[in-house]
Amino acid sequence: MSEPAKKYLMDIPLKLYFDLGKAKVQVRTILNLKKGDVIETTKNAGEHVDINVENQTLGKGEIIILDNKFAIRISSICTKS
Repeated sequence: MSEPAKKYLMDIPLKLYFDLGKAKVQVRTILNLKKGDVIETTKNAGEHVDINVENQTLGKGEIIILDNKFAIRISSICTKS
């Protein structure tokens, strides 16, 4: 795949789905997620949630409050194995 095509794909926005909420982020953001990163959402703090992208499980997280807003703290990212 050519470099321009790869760059284009990195900028495609995808919707992340949580069992208690959802957020819209770019592919670039998803590929750079790591344990401890936060994705903002609008549900109950303290709840554990599954994180899904296009009906595929990406990982698990916990709803937290960050700057008076609800967010998801990444606790694990799934791998192919």
